[in-house]
Amino acid sequence: MSQEPVTYFGIDLGTTYSVVSYVDQSGHPTVVRNVITNSETTPSAVYFENAGNVVVGASAKNVSRLYPDRVVQRVKRRMGREAHWEFDGNTYTPESISALILKQLAEDAAEATGHEVRQVVITVPAYFGMLERDATRNAGRIAGLDVIGIVPEPVAAALQYEMRDSAAGAERIVLVYDLGGGTFDTTVIRITPGAIDVLCTDGEQELGGVDWDNRLIKYLVDEFVSQAEPAQDPYSDEEFMQSVASSAEELKHQLSQVESRKVPLRFAGAAAMIEVTRTTFEQITRDLLDTTLVVTDRVLAKLADKLGAADPAGRIDDVLLVGGSTKMPAVKGRLTEKYGWKPRLHDPDLAVAKGAARFALSRALWDWKDAESAAPTPQEQEFRVQELALRTGVDPDELAELASKRITTVLPKAFGVRLVDTDLPNWEADPMAASYVEHLVHADDSLPSDLKVLHAGTVVPNQTDIEIAVYEQAGATESRDLAANKAVDQGKGVISGLPPLPVGSPINITLRVDDEGLLTVRAVEPGTGKELTIEVRVSMLTEAEVVEAQQMVSAIAVRA
Repeated sequence: MSQEPVTYFGIDLGTTYSVVSYVDQSGHPTVVRNVITNSETTPSAVYFENAGNVVVGASAKNVSRLYPDRVVQRVKRRMGREAHWEFDGNTYTPESISALILKQLAEDAAEATGHEVRQVVITVPAYFGMLERDATRNAGRIAGLDVIGIVPEPVAAALQYEMRDSAAGAERIVLVYDLGGGTFDTTVIRITPGAIDVLCTDGEQELGGVDWDNRLIKYLVDEFVSQAEPAQDPYSDEEFMQSVASSAEELKHQLSQVESRKVPLRFAGAAAMIEVTRTTFEQITRDLLDTTLVVTDRVLAKLADKLGAADPAGRIDDVLLVGGSTKMPAVKGRLTEKYGWKPRLHDPDLAVAKGAARFALSRALWDWKDAESAAPTPQEQEFRVQELALRTGVDPDELAELASKRITTVLPKAFGVRLVDTDLPNWEADPMAASYVEHLVHADDSLPSDLKVLHAGTVVPNQTDIEIAVYEQAGATESRDLAANKAVDQGKGVISGLPPLPVGSPINITLRVDDEGLLTVRAVEPGTGKELTIEVRVSMLTEAEVVEAQQMVSAIAVRA
């Protein structure tokens, strides 16, 4: 291990707000404040002011409705999907937009700590599939960062909870209810003295606090039109709508503390004072909260299957509320009403970033040598702790406690290979229409997955080529239907040059996914011994595209 001083950072790359943290010399996570606003959170907004000037953060958010064609927000909802933006002759993907946000966070962290920001862990929603996770990893790479880990947000939150609050020696099953600005997930985690194990997870990529904001915006404007009858359509005036959006977000925060608030609105010579009560707010957003309970029901059903529990809600020892939107009283109220739980706010805006910083140090402790090397002896572990303590300045006792924790996550989506159902009539006329996906690894399988084996066979007489195509579950539930799965980019290959094989000749296929999302598929035709190995990190971008984006982003100066 090099003796060069280093600091490891955890980044909560959020839909609406992002946070960066590191573990200080006393072993406690410290959040880096935004250099301009002195806030612990930075809006995940990017304003392309002109060819030479990109603004990230509050200033970008504040002009988002004035210049909607020049501001990108909520890019996290587009991660792992095909999307492009054109600004000043450059083409940006979700990864490169996110890289600009990460670049600004890294500059703030370097300014605050005096250390270059290189080694980072970035968090993602627990239900993010491998495409979304790799898109996040590539965003960090494009920003010039060494991404040493991608960690699910509830795991980071649970790590922060476990290090602070868990009773020594006690096993607890914790449900993390994470309602952020733009995404929602709920995850069940088992915490024991030596391990943090994800049991199951579920979520919605397009549900978050911004949806509550939008309901308030519509309510305020509609009430204003009804009471004041302005001469012009307020929805057509971007400056007025920007003002209402700011008022709605602040109003949402206020209604978590008070029962009602009045909002003055003025437009086109008309004026009105709009009163909004907490009850009204909860009524116009009740269906949004209902959706989170549907997701929670799904994850409890998964827990029941895993534990064989008739009452999975009763097996939950603690419920942690994470994400700024969980501060709305209705969240805690509905969870208590439906499940009988006593949820508690768990540093909702910052716990994920703080836990990510702890995870970054934990990953550094275990991965600074060959990843394939055997588990360290107690003496080797002590040596690693002392070495990293020297490099980071972090208290060695705190590092030793981190080193004792084994963290196991789960596969968010199922993976399998495409097969043909030859029992269907006339399947030969359209083999793709007769195809389905046989999943070898499933959602909520622990990572790294066990080696899974499938015995398949050829489908036509005298077959000399065998195509292997890998697919990932696309929807919220696992289905063999080909349309409910998506082909993995670069996840296809052919075993060719075989002697003519009869129908049903065996093909042995194995599949494994490691804890960082590297997918390995091996297919063997046993008669000849010919084989195909597909090793791919599920990704939207090629390596060449990542390098090209790195060059583009490195040439862009960002400011807050």
